[in-house]
Amino acid sequence: MADDLRERNKKAAEKQKRNSVKKEKQEQIAQKINSADADELRKQLSNKNEEYVFKLNKYLTDDDFTEAEAKESIDKMLPEIIENQIKGIPANQLYGPVSKKAGDIAHPVKPKKKTPFWALAIDTSLLFFALFGVLYGIVGLTSKDKTAQNQTGIITLILLAAMWGVLLTWFNLQMRKPKSERPGLMITIGYMGAGLVIMFVFLGLMQFVPTTINPPLDGVVYLILAVIAYAGRFFYRRFMGIKTRSFI
Repeated sequence: MADDLRERNKKAAEKQKRNSVKKEKQEQIAQKINSADADELRKQLSNKNEEYVFKLNKYLTDDDFTEAEAKESIDKMLPEIIENQIKGIPANQLYGPVSKKAGDIAHPVKPKKKTPFWALAIDTSLLFFALFGVLYGIVGLTSKDKTAQNQTGIITLILLAAMWGVLLTWFNLQMRKPKSERPGLMITIGYMGAGLVIMFVFLGLMQFVPTTINPPLDGVVYLILAVIAYAGRFFYRRFMGIKTRSFI
């Protein structure tokens, strides 16, 4: 049994050594290819890849590229083409049809800029500020008791909108992830529940904050602030380039 174990270890060590040598050789080849002149690399092209490069050059020049521009674009691709050629992968398999690759070069699609979490949270917070502002305004205008409570103060409105903005933004981002990357249903419900509890505790505590710090405003003022927040959100989304909806 000990002999079998030694034999397996020996074979594993030999395999690891072969893989290490192979990897080192591949790195040397890649380094040599990347340091080679473009004209030298063109001479190493297989007939199939040479034809692909020729057709690609024609497509680019037909798409208003100058010969120099087309050559420069193709020269940047040559190291990758040669590396894959050694592995037995031709250019048409690597890049797809010539027409498609030419289109990708001539009309590159800019990657979508990912909007940071804080920017999305501000967007959603502005929306909630407008919604709660309308609610506070209606309550202020229709309430018979004109002595407003602290929990309807302006500071309460700002912090409540910010809390909802952060919580709902987080929830939306989780739901937009692929199913395999989403947190479990119970975890999501747990986070949402904890967030709601914190908000209710916050509203309860705001009753003890003096009105000098958290002054309640007139119902009309709340409605005006709601309109300003909603309009501000519109321009904010345009400025930040936000295209996604606040809610799924």
